[in-house]
Amino acid sequence: MNQDLYDNARRFIGAVTRGLSARQGEGVAEVLTRLSEQDIGEAAFQEPVPKGLPVLTYLPQCIGEALLLDPDLAAAIAAVEDSLQWQQSASYTDHILGAGFSANYGWAEIIGPHGFFAGSDFLLGLLMLGPDRHYPDHYHPAPELYWPLTSGSFWSRDGKPFEMKPQGATIWHPPMALHATITNDMPLLAVWCWTSATATPAKLKWA
Repeated sequence: MNQDLYDNARRFIGAVTRGLSARQGEGVAEVLTRLSEQDIGEAAFQEPVPKGLPVLTYLPQCIGEALLLDPDLAAAIAAVEDSLQWQQSASYTDHILGAGFSANYGWAEIIGPHGFFAGSDFLLGLLMLGPDRHYPDHYHPAPELYWPLTSGSFWSRDGKPFEMKPQGATIWHPPMALHATITNDMPLLAVWCWTSATATPAKLKWA
């Protein structure tokens, strides 16, 4: 077992737990409860097969901004970044979402089948979205929390107007709620979590 990587993965989870424990937004308590139920012991540790994506060109900038919000979490991200397996949803193509979307989008799991711990119907990871992108209305049965670590992102739920959320806000999506995200001139780095019903992928509203 790679002891340093195991320790760094747990450091990430600990930083998320502490950061969310300081917040009282919708869904935060559910995330913390489910997170506390996950097995993150040595026997559950697995090393992902690292995989990069073009959107990672913005990761150093995003980690630098996250340092202003939560230095412990930013350092924990930097400690595991080279070991993350970045993914994209197969249905999210440039043909559907516009030229350049696939070069500006990706997610990685910390807890989940492609993360450091498999989890029990629970996913925790990072999302990246490049600047000037529209991640349109989509939905899924999994309850979902986002915690933006960067500033300047806009969020919509249930078809309501987009609202800019400050760095460090928490954003909750109940099961099957339509939701969308827009970035302007700044890329987005966010912690994300699905607390249950993780086997069913997201579906675009009009796909």
